[in-house]
Amino acid sequence: MRLEELDARAAFAVLGPGFFADGRWRWFEPGADGDATLWLATYDGAPSRVRGALRPFAPEWTTGPELIVELDDGGFEEKVSRIRERIAAGDVYQVNLTVRAKVTARSGAEVLARLCAHAVPRFAAWVRLPGVEEFVSGSPELLVETAGAWVHAEPMKGTAAPGGRNALEASGKDQAELAMITDLTRNDLQQLCVPGSVRVVAARRFIELPYVVQAVSDVEGALRPGVTPADVLRVMHPGGSVTGAPRPAAMAVIAELEPTPRRFYCGTLGLETAGAFRAALLIRTATRRGDDTWEYGVGGGITWDSEPKAELDEVHLKLGALRRS
Repeated sequence: MRLEELDARAAFAVLGPGFFADGRWRWFEPGADGDATLWLATYDGAPSRVRGALRPFAPEWTTGPELIVELDDGGFEEKVSRIRERIAAGDVYQVNLTVRAKVTARSGAEVLARLCAHAVPRFAAWVRLPGVEEFVSGSPELLVETAGAWVHAEPMKGTAAPGGRNALEASGKDQAELAMITDLTRNDLQQLCVPGSVRVVAARRFIELPYVVQAVSDVEGALRPGVTPADVLRVMHPGGSVTGAPRPAAMAVIAELEPTPRRFYCGTLGLETAGAFRAALLIRTATRRGDDTWEYGVGGGITWDSEPKAELDEVHLKLGALRRS
């Protein structure tokens, strides 16, 4: 099916390979008689769910026009300096600061095709549902997944240009950034898991995407009996890698410094099927703002060791997900 054919539909969710054990695309059709549940949450909103059915889907890609991407950095470098002052004062350890880019595209099909042009992102998605802002995501980040009693989280922190893995691996700033959020994630899971079962399986490993290299960790545990996906999201949403640490203090700084709401950018999109649940953290995500206008969020974690210009350079790296080269 061509992506453009979905534009005629009023309600659907296209879900990429990372949402499924077999690594295949599917589309979700809302309906009370379905056997799957889609979970959605804006960055600062409570998770909601929609029942529906999953259908096979094999996208046929069309190369559309080059997207026009205009970044408004919103005084990003000056805000990095202000966050460093807050860290020095002991108010917070890390803050995920984001800005917005305006993207010109006629439909979600164009945005999704662009995000998938170099390689299909793990949690690619296009969501259009009644009462929900339409959004398209090329997220590579797993927030959390469960299968039976097993739970696994994969926080992502640390970015370098393609080919820059060695520099990223040697960066003390990036290593500390990931360690803080891994610790936050471990503490989150301890609220949900059997005491003593939570462990950091991998403190740091690297994922090479076409436009960046990213660092992630792996944290696992055994869920207490009766813990549901709703319980998991209540504790883990919004993801620590898009807030900072401690989470409440970091979110207060974000509300002070970011002039516009994040909406579904930095929110959560999850799929629950029989015995399994997998949720993506909605980074690399565009939300529809008008007939041919989308808002794309991008940012990064700010620590005491952050250099304002280097952090802005990282923002531009992440915009590479939307560009041809």
